[in-house]
Amino acid sequence: MLDESTSFTTGYLDAFTSLRVDRSSGQPALHQPIVLLWAIARARQGKQRLISWHASKEELSALLAHHGRPGSTPAPEFPFTALHRSPLWTLEGVPGEVPQARGSSLRSWLDEHNPKGGLEKDLHELLARSGKFGEKAVCHLLQTYFADAQWQDILLDVGLQTEPFHGFGPAPYVPIGTVFANRDALAAANVHRPLQAGIWGKQKEDAKSIVVSGGYEDDEDLGTEIIYTGQGGMTEGRHTHHQELTRGNAALVNSAASGTPVRVIRGAGDHSPYAPAHGLRYDGLYRVEDYWSERRAVDDLRIWRFRLRAVDGETSLLGTDGETVNFPTLVPLPLPTTPEAVAEPDPGQRPDRRTAITQRLVRSTRRAQRVKELHDYTCQVCGIRISTPTGAYAEAAHIRPLGRPHDGPDRMDNILCLCPNHHVAFDFGMLTIGDDGSLYERGTLGGALPRLRTVAGHSIDPAYLAYHRKHHEE
Repeated sequence: MLDESTSFTTGYLDAFTSLRVDRSSGQPALHQPIVLLWAIARARQGKQRLISWHASKEELSALLAHHGRPGSTPAPEFPFTALHRSPLWTLEGVPGEVPQARGSSLRSWLDEHNPKGGLEKDLHELLARSGKFGEKAVCHLLQTYFADAQWQDILLDVGLQTEPFHGFGPAPYVPIGTVFANRDALAAANVHRPLQAGIWGKQKEDAKSIVVSGGYEDDEDLGTEIIYTGQGGMTEGRHTHHQELTRGNAALVNSAASGTPVRVIRGAGDHSPYAPAHGLRYDGLYRVEDYWSERRAVDDLRIWRFRLRAVDGETSLLGTDGETVNFPTLVPLPLPTTPEAVAEPDPGQRPDRRTAITQRLVRSTRRAQRVKELHDYTCQVCGIRISTPTGAYAEAAHIRPLGRPHDGPDRMDNILCLCPNHHVAFDFGMLTIGDDGSLYERGTLGGALPRLRTVAGHSIDPAYLAYHRKHHEE
């Protein structure tokens, strides 16, 4: 087994970023980086490490012609031989010293001797085995030499991608924690395409990514959880009008409905303890768990707010010492194994908090279960009772949601018994309920009763209904 210690892999990564390339034009020559990307692709695809000059020169010529520095001549003989002076590349079948001659004499020498070239043996094996190291190696090359290019084109042509990136999920060959100098570099890497907007997404599709950079003072960055303010409503950096549920805001709502995670990028600044020291850092995938509208206290202008939570195992941050810090996986704490009577807490009491590795809400599933039992698993809106092979099914919906920033209590008078359709409609504000139990619909839900169904032993606090209406007003 090869050594995969930090010093071992760091040595290779340093070599990738310190190639001796011509920079006389102000831009780095790309011949060696392109050949290395091509060789990395071969390792990742399980192809043989060494390939002869005759078998590789036409393919390399085409890549250099397409992706080389503008105005440069595609000459694969130079990188094919020059790379062997780095710890990354090997030439075999070479009689004596490799000539350093320029022009046709070097090509003639290669044509005559037809040596084999490829990655150094241990490096090739490491790349073939370790996807994470391969991701870092590719990212180092792209960031160092292709900062102003479209990464996707070269990745497709060398074979590191099999199809164009559609924009959703992790960006290809961009490890979590990667720092970009500016918005242009973010766009080149397909991490976040818009050069100004904080949300990448259209009204009729899910959101792809967001940038948290302190543009809205209402944002709250809690690390694994972000309370994010939607786009719009500002003129020259000041709130001047209501935000609308359109464009990127609508895209984030779509992501909440579909469950599709979005990439989060944090910008430098003092707006967040989790912000990078400089540039823009890709911090992994988050899911949009909730959204609502609210009025700003200072000017009564409506803004849209989104609560995002880190996807387990897909998020990390860089600590103040520069080390990568992985967020702990959010695991529910165990429930009691012995049955207990459902005791209502004092009015206004919020769910208990326990401190483990992270602070999290302890949600009482017994209260939710008791509400469903009281209603015999029948939806309070449409009256439908769903039967399954293992018994009846219904869902418990908290009227004032648990968790920040709502901090709703886990009480029975804050819980509804709903079918899945009306649970989704209620959570998304397409269904609201008056204090007297009247139902108000947006669009056509179908099958709704004129008033909320009630049963003895379960009452609803009108204050929670009012909170829900306020946070879903248009």
